Amino acid sequence: MNTATYAIDGGNYEQGGLASKQLKEMLKKIGVDAAAVRKTMIAAYEAEMNVVIHARKGVMKVAVDPSHVDVAVIDEGPGIPDIDRAMTEGFSTAPPVARELGFGAGMGLPNIKRNSDRFSLQSTVNQGTHLRFAIYFAPQRTEASVPNAVHILNEKCRQCLMCLHACPTQAMRMRDAQPRILDHLCIDCTSCIAVCEAGALALNCPPAIASPEVATVLVVPASFFEQFGAGPGPSEIVAALHGMGFASVRSSAEWECALRNAVDEYAQCGAVARPVLSPVCPAIVNLIQLKFPSLIAHVAPFLTPIEAAREELRAMSAAFVPACPSQQTALRAIGTDPQREIVDPHALRSLVAPRVAGTKRALADAPQGASAPAFEVSGVRHVLKVLDAIENGEMDDCDVIELFACDQGCFGSPIWKEAPFVARRRFERTGGGVGANDAAMALPREKTLQPRPGLRLDRDMARAIEKLAQIDELARTLPGRNCCVCGAPTCAALAEDVVAGRATVDACAYRQA
Repeated sequence: MNTATYAIDGGNYEQGGLASKQLKEMLKKIGVDAAAVRKTMIAAYEAEMNVVIHARKGVMKVAVDPSHVDVAVIDEGPGIPDIDRAMTEGFSTAPPVARELGFGAGMGLPNIKRNSDRFSLQSTVNQGTHLRFAIYFAPQRTEASVPNAVHILNEKCRQCLMCLHACPTQAMRMRDAQPRILDHLCIDCTSCIAVCEAGALALNCPPAIASPEVATVLVVPASFFEQFGAGPGPSEIVAALHGMGFASVRSSAEWECALRNAVDEYAQCGAVARPVLSPVCPAIVNLIQLKFPSLIAHVAPFLTPIEAAREELRAMSAAFVPACPSQQTALRAIGTDPQREIVDPHALRSLVAPRVAGTKRALADAPQGASAPAFEVSGVRHVLKVLDAIENGEMDDCDVIELFACDQGCFGSPIWKEAPFVARRRFERTGGGVGANDAAMALPREKTLQPRPGLRLDRDMARAIEKLAQIDELARTLPGRNCCVCGAPTCAALAEDVVAGRATVDACAYRQA
């Protein structure tokens, strides 16, 4: 059994939710099923905020074993004079400051009981309240992690450690003066590539472009059309690609638009989890599977646009230009030949650039009514906050959300040279309807998304709990500097590496013996 204790400060709204978030991360690391994690998170958050709103101080005590989690929240405060009335939905004694911040709807205790398998509540007026709940676990289904498409060029690495700080899933390490990627944690999001000024991290594409066959269809990201400055527009670039031998050029925007329409229609169904998350970005789908498996039910059951394009053109000679590692990995996972059917965007741009040099954007490149997302969030740091809020049940007022790992969507991929805000603005003004094709379709996902086992410390939950206790004990002996000098992104990550056999504690230069 693993135990943990978290202090809660009454009236501290800024820190409210921290204890329940730490509990959530603990449960994910030992492999608790997504539904139980979600229920525990909701109940723990409500209990924690009750202490923040009503009490002077409190403590959350957690005990976890392979079958269930037991949570006790004990506070020092005014107590509850009438427990039966307090359990009534809509009844609240929250002060005005809590109501101004959006709390105090009178749903806290009912929500805790609704999400618990065992529930008890005792309170003494002018002393405090003792709330306890338990949630049982179901067997966890997992899939093996997939390879990533981030290429490491060791000879270029300057050991600046920026990639360790940037990775949102702590997948980067520095070992033997060389960068390393923990495949089971990598989501192919490009965060490491974006901060690597030395160019030691890049998209892993074949450098040479195969000669197109007579009827080859080339699918390019919409963002590719805006990587040649203000002069040439999509029409000039399409003409150049035709001149290179491609019979047809289609934009990924076709499938993105088809997906948007399909997700909007899907969201109209009354029985779907809200908000509905569009699977427009493969890296974000990977992120949800890895860190937010309880939100898999929120992901609309369609293929990503790049996967849909591949399936639609499977019977034809086709080649695809990925805008990021996650798109390349998605293509390879469904049988795309990396040598003949995946085109390096850098190599393609270098071939197109001289063909369009000096040309001017055609006035015919006018927007043709491409639909805009109702709500878009871009940049992985912002996406993480949104997914946290959804997991906490704080965004039920949203219907559909499109999430992108890169700022401004694929226009912000670090493989491109143009400023993402400028490139996207130019495309929306003059090229938003390029390659419009009613044949593009959103395709249903035949295989249900499953949680990725990356965060799990061991396939056996009992062993995972033992390892978690070892990690906690070792982490307490480390300085907490999170300096990355040891080659891990944080002291906690180093402790996990040591327990997993990936490093030794001697890697820490600041640990006191």
